[in-house]
Amino acid sequence: MINFSTKSKIYLGSAISKLLTKILGASDRVIKRDKIYYKINLGEGIDLGIFLGLKNERKIFNVAHFLNNNRKNIIIDIGSNVGSVTLPLAKKFQNSIIISIEPTKYAFKKLLFNTNLNPDLKKRIKLINSFVTNKKKAANKVHASWNFSNAKNKHKVHMGTLKETSNKFLSIDNIAEKFFGKIEFIKIDVDGYELDVLKSGKKTLIKHKPIIYFEFAPYLYKEFGYGPNTLIKFITKDLNYSFYNENFQEVLNIEVLGSQIKNRSENFFLIHKNKKKIYGI
Repeated sequence: MINFSTKSKIYLGSAISKLLTKILGASDRVIKRDKIYYKINLGEGIDLGIFLGLKNERKIFNVAHFLNNNRKNIIIDIGSNVGSVTLPLAKKFQNSIIISIEPTKYAFKKLLFNTNLNPDLKKRIKLINSFVTNKKKAANKVHASWNFSNAKNKHKVHMGTLKETSNKFLSIDNIAEKFFGKIEFIKIDVDGYELDVLKSGKKTLIKHKPIIYFEFAPYLYKEFGYGPNTLIKFITKDLNYSFYNENFQEVLNIEVLGSQIKNRSENFFLIHKNKKKIYGI
C-alpha cells in the first residue's frame, strides 16, 4: 500500500474535484452511499471522498470483532466533521449510542443536516458542537474543512481552511459524567489536538478502558508545543495503552515508526494493556 503525503492527497483530490465539478456542476447534491444519505459539495475534500466511496477510515470497523453489538455501548466520535464516520458507526452498531462531537460551526451545520437526512440513525446520535480539551478554553478558530478553493487562510501543510468554532469546550470526563453507560470505543481525528483530547479523559480512559482509534500526525505536533514521543509516552505510560495497526497487529517499535512518519498521518488502534488477553491479541 502506498502512503501518500498529506499534500499529495490534497493535490490529487483537487484535480479530481475540478474534473467532476466541470462535468457535474458545483452545486450541492444529496447522495446515498451504503444506505446512508449525505448532502455533499464536490469542492469539499471530505464530501468528495464520500461521493467517490473512498473510506480512509474503513478499517475502523475492524473494532466490531471486539464490541458486543447486542449491548447498548457508548461510542464517541471526536472530530466528527460532516458525519462520514458518525453515520456509518450508527448504522453498524445498532444498539449503541453515538456521541458525535465537532468544534467548528461550519462542519457542525453540515453534520446536523446529514444526521437529519437519516432519521432512523438520528434517534441514536447525540450531536455536540464543542471542543474536547483538558484546558479551560477553546480556540476561536481552527483549520478544519478541506475546501479546494484558493482561499488564503489555509494550513500550510494539510491545507485545511480556517473555520470559526462554537467557542465551547468540554472533556471526555465531562462526557462520561453526562452519559451513563459503558464507553467502549472512541474515535479521535483532531489534527494536532490529540494530546489535549486524551488528557481530558485520563480518569475515564483508565476506568472504562475503551478501544481508541486515532489519527497519528507527527508533522502537526510541533506547532502545538509537543513532539510525537510526548504523545506516545502519555499513551503507553500514563494511560497504559499499546499501539496496534488497523489489522490489530501490535506495533512494538512505535517510537521508531513515529520518527519515520514525516509528512503524513497514519491511523492506529489503541488497546489498554489489561484488555489484551480478553480480546485475544
